[in-house]
Amino acid sequence: MSKKICLVRGGALTQFSGIGGAHFDLLSHHQNEEFEGVKLLDVLEYPEQNSALAKVRYRWLKHPRAVSKFARTNLGPEDILHITDQEQAHLAPKRYPGRPNVVITVHDLFHLFPYKEKIDIIHEGKVVSKEFVEVGEFSPGLVRKYDLKKLFSGLERADLLICDSEYTRRVCAEKFPNIKAVTVPLGLDIKKYAPANEMQKNKKFEMLFVGSSDKRKRLGFLIDVLSKLESNVVKNSRFNIVGDRSEKTKARSEALSLEVKIHPRLDDDELMNLRQRSDLLLFPSAAEGFGYPPIESMSAGCPVLCSDLPAHNELMPDGDLLPAGDIDCWVSKITKHFLRWELSECKKSRDDLIQHSEKFSSTEFISKMTSAYKL
Repeated sequence: MSKKICLVRGGALTQFSGIGGAHFDLLSHHQNEEFEGVKLLDVLEYPEQNSALAKVRYRWLKHPRAVSKFARTNLGPEDILHITDQEQAHLAPKRYPGRPNVVITVHDLFHLFPYKEKIDIIHEGKVVSKEFVEVGEFSPGLVRKYDLKKLFSGLERADLLICDSEYTRRVCAEKFPNIKAVTVPLGLDIKKYAPANEMQKNKKFEMLFVGSSDKRKRLGFLIDVLSKLESNVVKNSRFNIVGDRSEKTKARSEALSLEVKIHPRLDDDELMNLRQRSDLLLFPSAAEGFGYPPIESMSAGCPVLCSDLPAHNELMPDGDLLPAGDIDCWVSKITKHFLRWELSECKKSRDDLIQHSEKFSSTEFISKMTSAYKL
């Protein structure tokens, strides 16, 4: 007999956000009945609220009460209440006899346990400076501090923490030693990303950056790297920026000698097209809970250069990780990819990268999540 399961989150987020997309994918698998032994009963969420007061009222009062009431009324001790991201952990009902199993997906714990990532910036074999990247909220306001305390307490009430990465699982094991934690990497529909086997060669070497203006994405470091490229590379390259729309980024990128194109808004099809035709993704991030862009690009057969920092370093094949602050290393690797592009006659997708990305396919995700639900 199948266990009943209810998926829970707070205010409905668009599927085009990271957390929203992960929730939407999980929900789709449940709706398609792809998890053996569990059957979706309901999804509890509420519409996004416009006023700050309404948001607080729903987040701290109305929705927690609704979730608790639903659990007591509709779920038994063998059933599952799955809260789909750690920012809604406060929704975990208090323990009581016959409470359903409370499962919480943890994408990262940056805000609960902020830290500074120290990166040595190396040029010509010497440490020329040190970069300190703040990961998480170091100075939350009073309301957010109270909110974070509620999230911490909610995580302590869980029966199982499902983590996107092994790094996050280790953090959970350290911070919540009495709660079982397992690693279930997010999954992609790999076939959706597959490009044509052979495409027309780009007129310029197309480099791609996908990320927000958050400092941990380290676009500034990447601009410093690109400024060191040789003139032949600069003249024949284009740098595409997706996601970061800050004026500071625009000003710094305009100072580069190579051509820069900022894409302030792209729909799914436009981003997929850009991903598939790009010659190289650059991902220098200081910290990620999972890190979709590298897997998405590899699924499209596009090479990736990635900083060797958690947890996106868990996604990469051996040899494709770079020291986070070594400018010359990044310049050298970019130049090698450029020379390969320069000598090619057409654009071919990297089948080895597509094969590697299968480790993070929806099929793998479903298998691992099914095992996790067995508790």
